[in-house]
Amino acid sequence: MRAARRTGGLQRKFFVALLIVGIVPGMVALWATYRSSTASLKQAIGEGFQEIARSTAIRLATAVDDEIDHAARLAISIADQQAESLGKQADRSPKKTGRSPFSHQSGSGNVTARFLEEWARESRQYLRVTVADRRGLVIASTDPLLPQHQEDQLWWREAMQAPAGTAYVSNVVRAPGLSDNDAVFHVAVPVFDAAGGTATGAVDLVIRRNLLTHMILPIHIGNTGHAMLLDTQGTPLICPVLPPTAHLIPSALINQLALDRPLWLVADDDAHGGRNAIVGAAPVRFTHPLTQFSLDGTRWYAFVRQAPEETYAPTYSLLFTVGLIGFGLVIVLSAFGFVAGYRIVKPLAALQREAEGLRLNLTTPQTNTTVSLATLPLPQEYQTGDEIEDLATTFAAMRAVLEENLRTIRSQQHELIRQEKLASVGQLLAALAHDLRNPLGVIRSSAQVVLEGPQEEPIRQEMARYIIDEVDKLSQRLHDFLRYARQKPPDFADCAAEDVLRATLRQWAAQGGHERIRVEQQFERALPLIHIDPEQIKEALMNVLINAREAMPDGGTLTLTTRRGEGGAVEIEVTDTGGGIAPDHLGRIFEPFFTTKDYGTGLGLTNVKRLVEDNGGTLAVTSNQGTGTTFTLRFRPAS
Repeated sequence: MRAARRTGGLQRKFFVALLIVGIVPGMVALWATYRSSTASLKQAIGEGFQEIARSTAIRLATAVDDEIDHAARLAISIADQQAESLGKQADRSPKKTGRSPFSHQSGSGNVTARFLEEWARESRQYLRVTVADRRGLVIASTDPLLPQHQEDQLWWREAMQAPAGTAYVSNVVRAPGLSDNDAVFHVAVPVFDAAGGTATGAVDLVIRRNLLTHMILPIHIGNTGHAMLLDTQGTPLICPVLPPTAHLIPSALINQLALDRPLWLVADDDAHGGRNAIVGAAPVRFTHPLTQFSLDGTRWYAFVRQAPEETYAPTYSLLFTVGLIGFGLVIVLSAFGFVAGYRIVKPLAALQREAEGLRLNLTTPQTNTTVSLATLPLPQEYQTGDEIEDLATTFAAMRAVLEENLRTIRSQQHELIRQEKLASVGQLLAALAHDLRNPLGVIRSSAQVVLEGPQEEPIRQEMARYIIDEVDKLSQRLHDFLRYARQKPPDFADCAAEDVLRATLRQWAAQGGHERIRVEQQFERALPLIHIDPEQIKEALMNVLINAREAMPDGGTLTLTTRRGEGGAVEIEVTDTGGGIAPDHLGRIFEPFFTTKDYGTGLGLTNVKRLVEDNGGTLAVTSNQGTGTTFTLRFRPAS
C-alpha cells in the first residue's frame, strides 16, 4: 500500500533543524557562561567576605585588647593608691607594717570604691567594676548588691593564677537582670604588690556586649548579608538577624572554618536556611595572652554570610537576559529557515506531483496522444535559478524517455502475454491429449472386443470394468484441469484442525487401497480453532494422502499430526515412509504439469499449494529419498 502523502515535512525539518542548531549551542553557551560566571562570582564575593571577616576580627580583637589594657591600668592605679594609703597609715602607726594593700582597714574600701565609680563613669559599656583581694573578698565594686565572697567565681580564680601580662576574657553570657537580647563578658587581670611579684587581688570588668555589637551591626551586604561573632562550639554570640538561641552553626561548617587564618568557602548549610551559600570567616586573635579557660576554652571567629538567592541574583539575571536574547535570535533564525524551507519545498512539491502523475501513467493504460513534458517549457514554480531548476529539467526529460519506453514495453508486453497464453493453452492441450489418449484407447479396444461378437460373461464383465476404470480416470483428469482453471474463493469458517483431518481420513479410507498401510494419529489437545474453508483444506489434504498412498505401494506407516507450532500457529503434518522425492525434483513439485509418474496431470500439488495459501496458510515439504516425505500445513489461529 502506498504511504500517505506528507505535507510540509521538509519545511518542518528545516524549522526544527535550525531550532536545534540554535538552541543546543545556546544551551551549551549558557551552561558555560553559568559555570564561568558562577566561579568568578564565587571567587570575587568569597574574597570580599573573607576580607570583611578579617577586618571585623581585627576590630573585635582591638576592642577587647583595649579593655584588657584598661583593666591592667586600673589594677596598677588601684595598687598605687592602696600602697599610698597604706604608707600614710604606716606613718601614723609605725608598728603596723607588712600589711597587704588590700587589708580591710577603716576607710580604705571606701576610697577604692569612690575611685572605681569615678573611673567607670568614663564609659557606659561597663555593667560592673569589681576589685577583690587574694581571698576573694570584695574590696570595692560599683554594684553594691554584689556578694562579698567571689572566691568561687571563675574570673577571680583565673586572674589570681594568671602570670604578669596575662588576662582572663570570658565568653559572652547573659547577665542576671538584663533583657534577653543583651549579654556581657568579663575581662579580669591580677593586681600585683609593689614589688610586682605576688598577686594581691584581681580587677574584674563586666562589659556589655554592645561594645562588640557596635562593630557587627553596621556591616550590611545587600539586603541579607551580615556579619556574626561565633565560637568554635558553633554558638552565635552576636547575630543581627536571629537571636543566639534560635540557631546553631552546623558542626561540619565549624570544622571547615575553624582554622588559624582568614578564609572563604561555599557552605552546604549556613545555619540561616541558605544552601550553597558563600561565607567568609576569620579568627579573632588577641594581642594579650589569655588564661587557659578564657572564652570557655574556645576561640572567637568573625563570620560573614549572605543569602545565596541574593548572592547569585546577578548571575541569574545575566543568564536570563542572555537566554532571552539568544532564544529570540533562534526564533528569528528559525523563521528565516521556515521561509527558506518554503521556497525550497514549493518546487519540490510540484516535482512530487509530477512524479505522482508519472506513477499513474506507469500503472494505467496510456494513449498515443500523451504530450511529452520535454517539449513544454518549465512552469514558473520550477524556475528557481538553482539546482532545483536543473532537477526539474532533468526530471521532465526523464519522464519523456520513460513514457516512450513505457509505450514500447506495453506493446511488447501485450505480445508476450498473447504468446504466453498460446503456449499455456498448447501445454494444457498437450497434457490433456496425453491423459485422454490412453484411456480412450483402452475404451476403444474394450468396445471392439464387445462388438466382435458374443462373448462369455466373465470377458464381458472384465471389459466393462476396463471401460468404467478408464472413464473414472478421465473424470479425475478433467476435475484437476477444471480446478486449476477455475479458482473459487474460500468460504471461511472457524473449525478444529483435528476435525478436518479426521473427515479427510475417513474419505481417503473409503477409496480403499490402504490395507497394507498402518495409520498413526498424534493429535494435540486444546488447540485453538483455525479460520479456513474446511472443504478446500479437505480437498488439499486428500491430494496429499493420495500421494502418500501411492508413495507406499508395498505398505508402510502414515503418521497424521496436529500440534502448536512456532508463533502460536496450528500445524497439520502428514508423514509417509515411502521412497521420498529426489533432491533435484523437490524444488519443482509445485510447478503446473510437472510430474514424475507415468500417469497424472501434474496439477495435484499445484492445487494443494494454491488452496492452502488461499486460506491464509503456508505449505512446507521435507523429504529424504528412501525414507519418506513430510508435508506440513500451517495456519494462524482464529481471532
